[in-house]
Amino acid sequence: MEGPTGARQFFTEPLADPGSEQRWRQLQQIRRGLGPRDGLLAALSAGDLEPAPDLLAALVAQLDRAQVETLLAGPVGQDPELLLAAALADWPALAAQPGFVAAWLEPLLRQAASAPWQQQLGWLQLAGHCCDPRVAQALRGCLESAAEPVQAAVLLPLLGLQRRAADAELLLRLALEPGPLQLRRQALEAVAVGLTAWPQRPLIAALTTLARDIDAGLAAKAVDLLARIQAATHALRQLLASELDAAVRARLQRRLRCAPLLLVVHGRQGGVIPQALQQLALELAALRGAPVLLQALTGDAPLPDAAFWEAGRRAGQCTLVPLLLLPGGHVRCDVPQLAHAWQQQAAAHGVRLRRRPFLGAWPIWQQLLVQHLASEAVEGQQLLWLHHPLEGPLAARYLQHLAALQQAPGLSAPFSAPLQGLEWPTAAESLLLQPFTLAANRLSETLAAAVAERFNAEAGPVVLPPLLEQRVLRGALLHALTSLP
Repeated sequence: MEGPTGARQFFTEPLADPGSEQRWRQLQQIRRGLGPRDGLLAALSAGDLEPAPDLLAALVAQLDRAQVETLLAGPVGQDPELLLAAALADWPALAAQPGFVAAWLEPLLRQAASAPWQQQLGWLQLAGHCCDPRVAQALRGCLESAAEPVQAAVLLPLLGLQRRAADAELLLRLALEPGPLQLRRQALEAVAVGLTAWPQRPLIAALTTLARDIDAGLAAKAVDLLARIQAATHALRQLLASELDAAVRARLQRRLRCAPLLLVVHGRQGGVIPQALQQLALELAALRGAPVLLQALTGDAPLPDAAFWEAGRRAGQCTLVPLLLLPGGHVRCDVPQLAHAWQQQAAAHGVRLRRRPFLGAWPIWQQLLVQHLASEAVEGQQLLWLHHPLEGPLAARYLQHLAALQQAPGLSAPFSAPLQGLEWPTAAESLLLQPFTLAANRLSETLAAAVAERFNAEAGPVVLPPLLEQRVLRGALLHALTSLP
């Protein structure tokens, strides 16, 4: 058997006793895909090996479809509590992996379909982390067949996770109607999980009503959710005229006192800030009702006026947001230095500085890029995104991560020669090029010029505009920045 000595020993020794160091090492080998899964599965299925939580937790992510079915054919398949106790905490992350869903979803749905109601509840707590129409249907069926709705309250957030607009009416009704507090809270949590999927008008109306609820916990949660909806600002301000719990009113007032923002952008030579970024800052300031400053890395720092610091004192902080897409030298070196300088200046004015991660690290931004750029490519087109050259292992890992998410390669493109190193497909028009920059810069301009010069009147690749010039991305970024505290 190939592999390190520890792995060879593990393949020939029985599973050690729970709690022992040897067992921990054996389970680590299983988690790395080195353990004897078939032998363990056979022993578990035959009842010769106890389905201990630590063993099941190590196994679940390593199984293919056939192995999952083997596992569920034995004692583990007779009671979902075994898997719930072992791996429920890991299930949300695992359910985001296509291979894991392919192995587990179908067997879990079969288990749920044939199980008594109480066990069906358990199997659906596992399957419910997978977004699939069959899961949504099974969750809804289990909820409707419960003798008392509160018995199935644990499934409500999973139904929200499915993000079906058709479920909004049920979830909002359960959150609003008098009933067991546990049920109402779980229903509101489901609303929060799928917030962007629900029709806005009934959503805002329901949350506005809940913000006046006698239960302060529900009311506070409703205020927080309203603050995440760009179109709900007016409804939030109207709530100030309502009779509210004192803690809820204080929360509402904090939500309406947005912190002033300092947006760090790359800028152009001489500290020039592109018009697209200036316009974004103006709209953002109007929407937030708080000052927004722009600092270009290529220019001098702006000088905040008294209104900026007064807004910071009212909100309790000011926030530095690097609108940078990649973890290059600016993010690793320049931004920390800027943050330190601003922190000292803020402290001198009695204001706390809060620093946000660079924009490219936001999961919501990454997912938005994936969805939007995929929608821009027509059938037969291949997406390729071009970025300025980066150095270092962190940048390399990030580029690999982003390429995997996009399912499209990135190409380092020097400003002076953006097409350098680009291998053209047989039909150049089948290529969709995205300059990876928020606003117009030398890369986007030289790329467009180079493509025009190379292909002249011939059919060439499609060059997309900078990201902020694409309506969907601009609107989503504006919403995300407006929603910051």
